[in-house]
This record gives sequence, C-alpha cells and structure tokens, in this order.
Amino acid sequence: MQQGLSPSAGERYLVAALDACRRAGEIHRAHFRSAALKVDLKEDTSPVTLADRASEEAIRETLHRATPELGLLGEELGGEGSERDRWIIDPIDATKNFVAGLPFFATLIGLELDGELVLGVVHAPALGPGSGLLASQSGEDADALGETWWAIRGEGAWGGTGTTLATCRQRRLRVSEVSEVEQAFVAYGGLKQFQLHGLWPALSDLVARANRTRGFGDWWGHILVAEGRCDAMIEGRVALHDVAALKPILEEAGGVLLTRHDAPLVTGWTGAALSSNRNLAAELRRVMGF
Repeated sequence: MQQGLSPSAGERYLVAALDACRRAGEIHRAHFRSAALKVDLKEDTSPVTLADRASEEAIRETLHRATPELGLLGEELGGEGSERDRWIIDPIDATKNFVAGLPFFATLIGLELDGELVLGVVHAPALGPGSGLLASQSGEDADALGETWWAIRGEGAWGGTGTTLATCRQRRLRVSEVSEVEQAFVAYGGLKQFQLHGLWPALSDLVARANRTRGFGDWWGHILVAEGRCDAMIEGRVALHDVAALKPILEEAGGVLLTRHDAPLVTGWTGAALSSNRNLAAELRRVMGF
C-alpha cells in the first residue's frame, strides 16, 4: 500500500477538496426543497437535477484551479486528464434523498494518486449544527455550515462541522469492536438492488442473524460504520464515484471497504460493496458471498 502523503501535500489537497465542497454546498442549499426543482432521468432511470450538474461544474473548476496537475472523474461530466492521479467526484450522493427533501445527501470527493485512493472528503451541507437550510435568510458564513468527514492516508479519519481545517477536525473516527454478527448493528442500502443482483437470499440470512438492522442507504450508512455507530453497511450495487471518498475514511478509521469478489475500484466499476470493522469482515464476506 502506498505510504501516506507528506503533511504539506496532504493539507494542500484537503483544503482544495474542502473548498470544492463549500461551493457545492452553497449550490445544494439554494436548490434544496425548492418547489421549482426540475428532475430529469438518466439512461439508468436514476434522477439528476440542475443542482447535480451545477455543483459538479463548481467542484471541477475549484479542483482544477487548485491542482491543475490532477485529472478529474465525475459522475455527471465524465473524465478528463490523468486516470492514475485524479479526483473522483460524486456531486450529490443520494440524489433521491435530495429530491425528496431529505437532508441525508452529500458531496463525495476522493483523491487517487498512482492508482491508490489516498484521501476522501464527505460533506453533508444540510446536516449537523449550522446545517444552513435557511442560510440565505440567516446570513451565516458558508464555511461554517454542514457536517464533514475526511481522511488522509496515514493521518487518521476525522469529523466535524463546516469546511475549514479549524472546524472539521473536531473528533477522530473509529469503527466499533463488535466481533459477532449476532451482536452487530447492520445497515443496508436499497433492497431492490439486492433482489436484482442475486443477493437477496444472502441478505435474508444476514438479517436473521444480526442483532439490529436499519436501512441507512448510500454514503450515510458507511459513515455510520466509520463513526462506530453501526457495525456494518452493505449495498447491492454502487459505482466507483459512490465509494472512492469512503474507502480512505473507513480504512483510516480502522475498518474495511470490500467489493464483491475483490473487484478492483477502477473506472467503470459497479458492483456490491460492504464496509465493517475488521472483526466482522471475514464472516460478513462469507455470509454475503463476497
């Protein structure tokens, strides 16, 4: 595994990602719960909005200006530049929550250097103290709004509020130590994806054994694992941009992110994924057929 970034490089990249998240959050809050929000459907029938596209444009502009040497790969606007040293962007993860007016959506930005995911930032502009849902009326500073989680390889995983170095390092993240599935709190993503991709029987077996289960889909379930609030999170179908930012956070928090059959996280990858603490990983892999 690649060694951690130097402190100066890590801070430079982190600040760039935080700046990009701040700009995206401003766009998201401007459109969130708007009666005028227009929703289109992509070829795979998943929803996309003006906020998705506009925020990705803002993210790409910010990152390119700060780190012109790096490539970009985004969910909505595709790739440009290097495919080995690049930012991987999901402007709104959980767009369906965003469309429904639920605050559990986030911007995900991962950094890949020499093919290794070394940094991840997740920013939820409508969660936490200073969520900013009424920011335009209150006049709050945009850099103080929302909740953020991040990690740099070798420097641990952290959480806090806002999008500045001073506020987003309020607590260190650590996964749980639960070691038995029968004691575990397991989160899961959309159930239809388990049905469509042959994972329904395995999920049923896991539900029968687990101590507690809840549907906390998308990025949110994985962050709950990194926080130690849930013990595992399983999704039936995700893509590279859905997990690139999460992998460094989970691993620096002491956990794992596994793909089915250990499929590599490369351009175009889609498949099932699970995160957990290391004590549960082997048994979850066995039960789910990973």
